[in-house]
Amino acid sequence: MRQTLFLLCITVAAYGQEHARVLSHTATYTIRNNEDAVIEETYRIQINSEKGKYYAGYQDYTDKFRRITDVTLDIYDMQGKRIKRLRRADGNEFGFNASYEISDAKVFVIRPDYQNYPFIVEVSSTIKLNGYISLPNWVPRGNFNVAVDQSKLVVIRPKQLDLQFKEEFVQGTTTTTTTLSGASALTTTYEVTALPAVEKKLRFTDFYDAEAKVLISPKRFKLSDSEGSLASWSEFGDWFLTLNSDPYTLDPKTIELIGTLDKKDRVALIRKLYEHMQDKTRYVSMQLGIGGFKSLPTADVEKYGYGDCKALTTYMRNMLDYSGIKSNFILVHAGSDVPNVKAEFPSNQFNHVYLGIPMPSDTIYLECTSQISPSNYTGTFTDDRNVLWIEPGKSQIIRSRVYDHSVNVKKSVMNIKLETDGNADVELNVTNEGTFFDEIMLYKSASSDYIGEYNQRKFAYGDFAIKSFDYKQPERNTASFNSKYVLEINGLAKVAGTKLVLPSMPATSFKKFVDGDDMMKYYAVKRGMSVTDDIEVTLPKDYWIYSLPEKETITTKFGSYSISTEFDGTKLKIKRRLVLKKGDYTQKSYDEFKAFFQQMEKLEARKLVLNSKT
Repeated sequence: MRQTLFLLCITVAAYGQEHARVLSHTATYTIRNNEDAVIEETYRIQINSEKGKYYAGYQDYTDKFRRITDVTLDIYDMQGKRIKRLRRADGNEFGFNASYEISDAKVFVIRPDYQNYPFIVEVSSTIKLNGYISLPNWVPRGNFNVAVDQSKLVVIRPKQLDLQFKEEFVQGTTTTTTTLSGASALTTTYEVTALPAVEKKLRFTDFYDAEAKVLISPKRFKLSDSEGSLASWSEFGDWFLTLNSDPYTLDPKTIELIGTLDKKDRVALIRKLYEHMQDKTRYVSMQLGIGGFKSLPTADVEKYGYGDCKALTTYMRNMLDYSGIKSNFILVHAGSDVPNVKAEFPSNQFNHVYLGIPMPSDTIYLECTSQISPSNYTGTFTDDRNVLWIEPGKSQIIRSRVYDHSVNVKKSVMNIKLETDGNADVELNVTNEGTFFDEIMLYKSASSDYIGEYNQRKFAYGDFAIKSFDYKQPERNTASFNSKYVLEINGLAKVAGTKLVLPSMPATSFKKFVDGDDMMKYYAVKRGMSVTDDIEVTLPKDYWIYSLPEKETITTKFGSYSISTEFDGTKLKIKRRLVLKKGDYTQKSYDEFKAFFQQMEKLEARKLVLNSKT
C-alpha cells in the first residue's frame, strides 16, 4: 500500500553540533479540487560539513498520480557565487526495489558532486498531483543537528473544499480569503522561525513527537474513478472495503480442497486454508495505478501464484468466505520504529493490510504475506499499535495484538565441559517462543554467510568459534523453534595458579534484552519477555568448589530476576530466571529501572572459584 510522506530532513544523522542550516523554506500546496493539486517548494540550505551532505541533494518519488514537473538545484559558495546549476534532466530515476515490487513508482534523485564546505544549496521544485488520498506532511525540522531559520507552509484551496488539519507545536497560523481560478478561496499559512539544531541526546521518536508539524487530509478524495471519504474512519473503511470486495471465483482445485475439510472445527479449517495459501503463493508488491489500494483479482492470484498484501489477504478472505467464515481487513502502519497511527485524525496513515477473524472467545489474526508465520501469529511487524479494523459501517481504530512476557519466552539449556586451561566445549540448545520466533525468518531467508556473521554477533565471548549450528521448527502452526549451537570458547574461565575463576553467569548477558542509553536517560523494554537459562558445567577432574553464592531474587514493578547455583560434587548447576515487563522508562522510572539493572549486573559480575585437589 502506498503512503505519502514529506519530511524535509528525515534521515537520522550522527552526533554533532550543526550539520546543516535551513536558511529559508516555503512549501505551497495549491489544491483546486479533490483530485487536482500542485506542490511547490523552494528552500535554501547551508551545508556545514560532510555529515550534512545528505541535505545537499533532492529526492522524491513519481507514479501515476504524482509527477515531478520541474526541479532546479543551484550550489553557491559562501561569497554568493553560483558554482553549478542542475535541472530535472540531470537527475536519475530508480525503481523502489525491483526484486519484489511491480510498480509504476520511481524514486527521483539529484545528487550534486560538491564537497567544498561550507556551501549553500537552493532548490525549487514543482509536483503535480492527479488524484490524491493524502497531502505531504509539513515538518520543518525533521532531524537532529539541523537548524531552521525560517520555514513556511502555505495551503490554498477553494472555500467549498473541506480539508482536515492537525497542527502540533506550530508557532503561528493565519487564514485569509483570496481567489483561485477566479473563485473565492482560502489561504492558510503556518510558519516557524529560529529552531536551533538539537543534539542527539534523546531518542528520535521522543524528538520527532515534540517537533512542529502539520498533517493535512482531504475529507473527500478521488483516485482514478474511485471516490472516497476520510470524514471518519468508518467512511474510509467503507471505501477500502468497496474497493476490495469484487466478486471472486476460486480455482476448481481450491473448491475441491475446501470440500474435503471439516467445517465443524473452525480453527483447524482456518489453519488448513492458511497453509494452502502459504504453499500456493508468494509475496510481490503491486503498486500500479490505484494498485496501492486495490487488490488484484483472486483469480489472478491463483493463476499466477503471487500477490501483494491486499491481494493475498483478499484471497485468504475469499477462501474463508466460501467456507462460511467471515473475516475483516485490518489496515496498519507496519514495521519497527514507525509512528503510531493518530486515532483522532482520520487519514491515510497505513502501509499494510492483514486479516482478523472474530471467534467466540478470541480473534484469530493472519499475516498473509508470510510463507513462514504460523496461523494466528503476526509478530513484531504489526504488534502493539493502533490499527483500523474494517467492518461495513463500523470501521474503527483498535489496538493490535500485544505479545507479553507470558508469550515471549526464550529457554536456554547450556552444557559446558570445562578444561584445566580454562577453555570449554559448549553445547547450547535454545527454544524461541512468541516474538522470539521472528528470528527464524532470518534463518530461513538469509544466506549462509550472513547467518554465520549474525550468529557470531550473538555471543560476547572474547575468543570463541561456532563449530556447528542447526535449527528446526517442530510444529508448523506454533510460533516456536529450536536452535542448537556447538561452541569452543577459549578462556571461559581464568587460570589463577591452581584455581580456575569462572563467571557466575557464563551465558549471554541479560543486557541484550534491554534498550537503554544513560546519556539519553532512558531504558526501554519494547516487548515483555521471560528468559530462562539452565547451565550445567562439568568441572575438570579433581576440581572442586567449596563456596557457592546464595540464591538471589529481585522483585520489582519492572519484572523479576533470580540466580542460583548448586554443586553435586561433579557438576555445577546454574539457573537464571528473568521476567521483564514492557515499559518505557524515563525520568523518575529511569533511575528506578537503572537501579534494578545495576543489581542484576552486580550479581552476574560475581566469580566462582574452582579449586584443584592436586
